[in-house]
Amino acid sequence: MKNNSKSILAILAILAVIVFLGWFFWDILVYMLIALALSFLGKPLMRLLSRIKIKGKQFPVSLAAAITLVVIVIALFLIFYFLIPVIIREVTSIMSIDPTALNEEFSNWLDKLDPTLQKFGFLNSGEHFSTLVSNEIQKAFMKIDMSNIVSDTFSAAKAFFIGLFSVLFMTFFTLKDHGIFFKMLKEWIPTKYRENFSNILDATGKQLSSYFIGVFMDMLFVGMIEFILCLIFRVPNALLIGVVGGALNIIPFVGPILACALGGVISLTSLIPTDPGSAILLNTLLKVIIIFVTTKMIDDFILQPTIYGKRTQTHPLEIFIVILMAGYVGGVFAMIFAVPAYTLIRTVVKEFFGTYFFSEEESIKKK
Repeated sequence: MKNNSKSILAILAILAVIVFLGWFFWDILVYMLIALALSFLGKPLMRLLSRIKIKGKQFPVSLAAAITLVVIVIALFLIFYFLIPVIIREVTSIMSIDPTALNEEFSNWLDKLDPTLQKFGFLNSGEHFSTLVSNEIQKAFMKIDMSNIVSDTFSAAKAFFIGLFSVLFMTFFTLKDHGIFFKMLKEWIPTKYRENFSNILDATGKQLSSYFIGVFMDMLFVGMIEFILCLIFRVPNALLIGVVGGALNIIPFVGPILACALGGVISLTSLIPTDPGSAILLNTLLKVIIIFVTTKMIDDFILQPTIYGKRTQTHPLEIFIVILMAGYVGGVFAMIFAVPAYTLIRTVVKEFFGTYFFSEEESIKKK
């Protein structure tokens, strides 16, 4: 009994240290997780290249990893290459907007809400909703410090390039030496528990690989659905809206809302320079909302149950609670990696504490 208690304490201590290191070095953990995700996506190409033999010799692993990494980088580059003209066109469209005309149009919209707001006591007699909004916007702009914006921009650019280099470097070695992160972690685990660790890797490896591929497929399908619906409803900048919607769909719950808001802004800013009526703008905005709500329902009831439920063998309600907890603790990034982290933790608990949590279930199966 004492030995069991010591083993449990030792396992909990190891898990606590791993969680603390992950929290303290959060940026590095994110780089590692992105590198793992990219390596999972590149694994089919690595398998294909490994089957090639040159004069009876196996295709060099380092060369296969380099080729796979180049293919991944080229694929990402092509995505941005085709998106850049669309983004430039959108920025040009925004820059061509007449601020005075936009302000007048916006004020006219808001002034129409005055009678309703005054009726329910939200505005006093003689007050205008547009004036209040304008004052709040001016106060927000007065608080903006340009020096901080410049320094923050440089810091963000620096962090981006450091992160990009780190991810590419880690991805190469993850492709070259399969499971390198887990091998490094294994060295820190006592010899007594290394067999359990290997069992955990075997149980979660295929599952996590399948999960990341599923997430990529989900993003792709969501983006395509939104793009097609935008074309059907004749919403401007359908491609850009679809890409934004698909990319942000990786963020659970919050992502679709942000994508819908950005989709509305993208569609409206492309129409405003042509000076359409308020009815056309409102109609376009309603179309965008309908498109994103429809896509969200398709994703929730068809795509996600198939991808997340079957690939992680977890109930949708369980996933929902896990993602909410992750968002509360670590924000957006934690929400993105909540499901794979939970899958790993659940496998660890089952491996080490299976006799405590699953003995009753196993006994029923035996009967």
